[in-house]
Amino acid sequence: MNHSPILPILVPFIAALLQLLLSRRSLALQRGIGALAALMLVAVSVNLLYMVDNQAPMVYALGDWPAPFGIVLVADRLAALGVMVTSILAAASLLYATGGFDQKGRHFHAIFQLQLVGINGAFLTGDVFNLFVFFEVMLLASYILLAHGGGLNKSRSGLAYVMLNLAGSAVFLIALGLVYGTLGTLNLADIALQLQQAPASGTALVRLAGALLITVFVLKAAMLPLSFWLPRAYAAAGIPVAALFAIMTKVGIYAILRVQVIAFAPSEATHDLVGDWLLIAALATIVFAALGVLTAKKLQALVAWLVLGSAGVLLVAPSLADSNITAAALYYLVQSAIAGAAFFMLGGLIGAARGQAGDALTASGRLPGNTLKLGFLLLAATAAGLPPFSGFLGKLMLLSAVSESGMSGAIWAVILISGLMTTIALAKAGSRLFWEAGGEAGTNKVPAAIPRRQFLATFGLVGISLLLVVFAQPVSDFTHRTARQLHQPDHYINAVIADHGTITRVTRP
Repeated sequence: MNHSPILPILVPFIAALLQLLLSRRSLALQRGIGALAALMLVAVSVNLLYMVDNQAPMVYALGDWPAPFGIVLVADRLAALGVMVTSILAAASLLYATGGFDQKGRHFHAIFQLQLVGINGAFLTGDVFNLFVFFEVMLLASYILLAHGGGLNKSRSGLAYVMLNLAGSAVFLIALGLVYGTLGTLNLADIALQLQQAPASGTALVRLAGALLITVFVLKAAMLPLSFWLPRAYAAAGIPVAALFAIMTKVGIYAILRVQVIAFAPSEATHDLVGDWLLIAALATIVFAALGVLTAKKLQALVAWLVLGSAGVLLVAPSLADSNITAAALYYLVQSAIAGAAFFMLGGLIGAARGQAGDALTASGRLPGNTLKLGFLLLAATAAGLPPFSGFLGKLMLLSAVSESGMSGAIWAVILISGLMTTIALAKAGSRLFWEAGGEAGTNKVPAAIPRRQFLATFGLVGISLLLVVFAQPVSDFTHRTARQLHQPDHYINAVIADHGTITRVTRP
């Protein structure tokens, strides 16, 4: 049996155990274990991505118990892409944290690794119960990371985040009970099979369960009106924590795509669970986020609103259920996660360089040096969707893909107008941070104020964002292969459960 699918979970889990066992030793040892784990995670993620791109989805049966009776991990192109992006953000965030942030509390490194266990497990699991388990691992770790460093602002923001997600977990459990009580299975592939065989009169509870599951996932994705927690929580988090959190809303969007396309879309009874209502809510989320960007008082808060806006753009994909739209959204997912994480880090560098003024969007004198200004210009242009940067390419792909949709006019209008609002807000923010005179000029020179590893982590991600422009064609080709595989659920189901016959996909009118 090939053990590659479990390694993205196993590597951070073993690292977390070692760090907990050695927690009384030096911080340097904790950092060393974390750095080794981060490098190994990038390596196993690259290997997994290469392997699944050249063969059918890989199924890993824990304890050698076959599906649907045992626990399975399933690595296909979509799961491997999610793991790859997570490993990149994790390596950069961990490097940034070793600049001093990890000294503000105990067990940071172990909890950070457990966060990765939850995220990667959510991408790789083949059943909805273990999706719940990995969500809980991810969320419990995120609660602790959010509070790392203390402070009243973190506690207040964390409380709302915890309460809302606990409510979501309760709804998740209720949905799982309904699915298992009705179909006798929680394996995604087997749910699709059972729904194909179930009489229409017996699927009402499954439709209810599916609706509850989608509700939980849109909560994780921060869709309006369930999005109020995100800007406050992300704006209050420590910089490396916020950077890693840039992938967490994407996990919710991934869950919608995975569960809807594999489990529910092939069945006549449940193929319409996601539809126009999700598209309308996604567009409302984009508008809400653009307004938040305009009103932000600090750079980190502004970036948090940008992350929310990117989640709204990505939610267009599951609402329209088209392979080309999904492919464009996946490119946008990769670039928005990396650019968002880089922007959080850049905000931390700017705050350190401005001294007492921090990242407040107020005039405090001109900063010396041009490196931070260049970084801000590149990331602001990317976030606003200006050519020729990766944000522009992602939005262009998506707008081109939705051109034949009945809602294409509304989608174009909302995305373009929100992009204009974002451009105005970022231009205003850049002017106040770097060029407007007021108060005393920043006294900290950039090389002295910024630890080299934080600088390297930030501009490493900026560099990757630029590479997504240079290699836009091969990345886009991969996302198209990923989308085609996702929208052919037979491939997934054949890999997980053999000899089941053919699943006929239902096309929504």
